[in-house]
This record gives sequence, structure tokens and C-alpha cells, in this order.
Amino acid sequence: MDVLLRFPNTTNTLHIIGCHFGIKPPSWQYPKHHHHLFELLCCMEGEINVDVNHSILTLRKGDWLLIKSGVKHGMHNSAGQDFAFFNVHFDIDDQEARKRLGSSPCKHISGSNTQLDKLTMYVRQMERLIGQGMLIGEQITTGEERYIDISFEDKLFIQANILLIIHEMLSMLRDPKKEQDAKPAFPASRVSAFTLDLAHQIEEQLNKQQYSDASIAHVAQSLNLSLSQCSKVFQQVYGISPRKYVSRVKLAKAKELLTTTNMSVGDIADTLGFHSVSHFSRQFRRWTRQSPNQYRDMDSIPPFMN
Repeated sequence: MDVLLRFPNTTNTLHIIGCHFGIKPPSWQYPKHHHHLFELLCCMEGEINVDVNHSILTLRKGDWLLIKSGVKHGMHNSAGQDFAFFNVHFDIDDQEARKRLGSSPCKHISGSNTQLDKLTMYVRQMERLIGQGMLIGEQITTGEERYIDISFEDKLFIQANILLIIHEMLSMLRDPKKEQDAKPAFPASRVSAFTLDLAHQIEEQLNKQQYSDASIAHVAQSLNLSLSQCSKVFQQVYGISPRKYVSRVKLAKAKELLTTTNMSVGDIADTLGFHSVSHFSRQFRRWTRQSPNQYRDMDSIPPFMN
């Protein structure tokens, strides 16, 4: 018998940018930003709050977070202890892998998931290699960022471990039960880097003017866009219209002020840029089917009575 098993030719490229091990003190924060790379973050000690698309996720020891390229995110260490982490930014040109990695804005995997054992092992292997590099080099000081000078063989070792981490992540994302209820950050069609940047500029302008009389037309004009172009670009990236986005932000702020402050409904209406209390009350009822005072009174009921 003469048998030959041939594997497919492989020419896929992995691009690794910003592979870090780090420790950050309490109150450390990193401002909201976006980039055109996938990001993997592992919480090794402590915990961290990550703001992804206006949702706050808390990562604890052993947790992992996969963030899709183009999604805005920021971090804040609000715990009273140091936050130790591993993270890597990467891009890979295999279209099937990209589709699976980008199936939702982010994927939060709890450290209790036994499938993470291999990922932890790969991270520890890289940590040992980098630790040896730090021992050989000069002593690092607090607040200093230092590049570890390693050989080409060790670079391949780092790349191999990151590929294995991506392999495990893709295997987890293959699970048919994984994200049945997850909503993609972006529609299935791919959007260009220019469109992403433009949509994020629109979002920044909306956030700056959300409590003023400035309209979406003003935002479009400030970016040299027509109103229809502005709405189309924003809808393409965020999946909702600019008007609905502003409404969501105002509703979230209104709920916060009603439940965490003693501000009058009139003052809240004025803070949020409504022309009158009645206008705010009508809009709030349209959003929640409750008046502002009903919502405030409902929130004051103890949890066990709800």
C-alpha cells in the first residue's frame, strides 16, 4: 500500500502588535479608543472594568475578553488592588477566522470555564520567557514601559503561543450554544477603516452635544456630511440611527439622575436639554411607559418587594 496524506498549503499571516504583560495600580485608567486590530485581554490578578460599546464588563482573575476590531473600549481599575494582565493586539488574514472572531463586539469568558486551561498554559509559557529576558536585562522601574530584546527563535515561540491561543479561542467560538442571543456590533457586511473612523467621529460629536440644542444636522454639517450620509454611516457601524443613539444616552442619564440624585424633574429636564418639563415627561413616558416620578418611586422600593 502506498499512501500519502497532504495538508493544504498555508499562507495566512498573523500580525502581532502590542503584546504586553503589565501591572497597573488602583485608580489607573485607559481612555476610550478604537483600533483596527482584534484584542485579547487576560486578567491575571485583581480586576478591571472595561467599557465596551457603553456596557461595563468586570474582568476578574482568570477571565478573558476578546474585543472585535473597530469597537470602542476603555478601562478603569476601580478596585483597591493592583491589576495584573496580559494582552495582545493582532490581525489575521484568514477570512473564516476573522468572521468567527468578529461575530460580536466582544466575548467575555469567565475564568471558571475549563476550556481556558490551555490558554492559561500558553500565557504562562510566554511569561516565563519574558521574565527571563527581564532578568538578563536592566532592572525595570515603576511606571516604565520596556521592550524585551529576544532572539528570532523566541519571537517564533511567542508567535506560536499566540496562534495556539487564537486556535483555542476559535474552538470556543465554534460552540453552537455560545452566543445565540448576542447581537453583532456591526452588520455582517464589512465596513472600511474610513467608515469606522467617521462613525466614531460622529459619535464623539453626538456625545459632546447630546444635552444641547444642537441637532444631528449640526453634527453632520460640522463633519462636512449631508444629513443622509451622516445617518447612513452611523447606522452602518452602530446598527441604530443617530437619533435613536442620542435618545438611548439621554434615557440612561435620565434614569441615573432620577435614581441617584435629589434633583427635581424640572432640573433634570433642563440638564438633558429639554425645552420644558412637559416635553421631558412626555418623552420619558414614551421611552419607559412611566412618568419620571413613577420611575423614581418604583426604584425606591426595596428589591425584595419588587
